[in-house]
Amino acid sequence: MATRVGVIILPAQRWADSAATWRLAEEMGFAHAWTFDHVTWRDLRDKPWFSAVPTLAAAAAVTTRLRLGTLVCTPNFRHPVVLAKEAMTLDDISCGRFTLGLGAGAAGPDAQVLQQRPALDRGARFAEFAELVDLLLRQRHTTYQGRFYHAHDVFMEPGCRRKPRLPLAVAATGARGIGLAARLADVWVTNGLARPGQAPVVTPRIVAEQAARVRAACAELGRDPDTLARMVVVANRDRSPLASAGAFAEALHRYGEAGMTDLVVPFPRLEPPFAASLAVLERVAEDILPHLPGAAT
Repeated sequence: MATRVGVIILPAQRWADSAATWRLAEEMGFAHAWTFDHVTWRDLRDKPWFSAVPTLAAAAAVTTRLRLGTLVCTPNFRHPVVLAKEAMTLDDISCGRFTLGLGAGAAGPDAQVLQQRPALDRGARFAEFAELVDLLLRQRHTTYQGRFYHAHDVFMEPGCRRKPRLPLAVAATGARGIGLAARLADVWVTNGLARPGQAPVVTPRIVAEQAARVRAACAELGRDPDTLARMVVVANRDRSPLASAGAFAEALHRYGEAGMTDLVVPFPRLEPPFAASLAVLERVAEDILPHLPGAAT
């Protein structure tokens, strides 16, 4: 069974309304809460949508225990130096509760808004992006000359609260990304299999196959696979874990059997996407979370 549970809270409400959701996630006993980092998002392109970094700073101010994170920051519109500074700042504001989620990014609404062409060698760009972010967060002073990114005389003061740096979560499903996660990450993240222009599909079978590749990549590097947390984001529109408390318990068990340590689901909304009953999440909080080691750590 997965031992920690988190939620995704979309940055799609004015803060006067959203603050209560972040507080409630903590009060319910969830281990972590995440938000999407996009300029715009496919389902809500013409609806309210706010920036991830200020949202998480505000969330840190209204919570005390809940871990907070991005799903995920990408090279599509982030530079490693600026992102590392923002991450260090969020780490400080949250008193060490921030996890920086990174991903390769893909063609989609963000790229369309920014009029970006498809990235050449997206995997190599992401590897360099993640490696430079890692260096910046570990070191007081960095100068870096790469193929895609440059950084000259960057000072990171006062640095991260946790040493050698704050936790990194790397979203990856392909061989190159999984290898990168095994080498750099504290958390490996999957949302199943992505389909161009559509929401990803995730099942325990898909995740078990991916988790096996992650364990193999760790072994190849000489890393103990159990030092890498494994988090699955289950945002299926059909067969949602939030259909009932029983469905949630089954998902928690099956994804745990697939090798995952953490399960993340969308926080219920009144309207699509992720429309669901808050009552189910309340049942989960009352009947399931208290029995999970690490749910309130």
